[in-house]
Amino acid sequence: MRETLLRARRWRTGWVVAFAALSLGLMASGAIPATYIERREVAQQVWKAQSITSYHIVVRAFFAGRTCAQEIEVRGTRQYVVRDTCNSSWLSSLTVDRLFELSARLEAGPECFPSKQDCFCHRVRVGAIEYDPNHGVPITISWRREMQPNWQHPAYWKRVWNTRELPNCATPARTLRLEVVSLTPLDNYETPRIPHASSATGGS
Repeated sequence: MRETLLRARRWRTGWVVAFAALSLGLMASGAIPATYIERREVAQQVWKAQSITSYHIVVRAFFAGRTCAQEIEVRGTRQYVVRDTCNSSWLSSLTVDRLFELSARLEAGPECFPSKQDCFCHRVRVGAIEYDPNHGVPITISWRREMQPNWQHPAYWKRVWNTRELPNCATPARTLRLEVVSLTPLDNYETPRIPHASSATGGS
């Protein structure tokens, strides 16, 4: 009898600790994205205050185990690709607006896997953004997307109960690092270096 009571007490204590950890995790996950949002919004205001509509930008990219670069001229809504060794639609036209868009991905919450109903794993992005203090431009974007166990979701514990083993959420992490090598404002009357212009949007 006494042994049974001790087991029950340990069981309750374990659930209390788990619940406390869950609460702290939820609090932390709610605080971090707000910091990213505030920093990006302030940086965007700094960039807009410069009123720079034409510029030449060179960005170095590190992803999928390779290094490449893009050199782009932006004139209003027109984009001129001077050089692109990345050859990736996902990283097409790394303009300042596109860099802000990629920065905002750190603000997104975890993505359920394999589905919203069966969310025993989730994809998360972790990383850091460095903004230029004078121009507001994201000069360094570094993040990693990885799969993690979603122990906060009931589906995780349901799967543990049904299979009697921990869900396997281990997959290779995807990393991305972008570095602005140079950013030079241009006069609107200057002739673009190449005749071909791309659209104002691109990539996913």
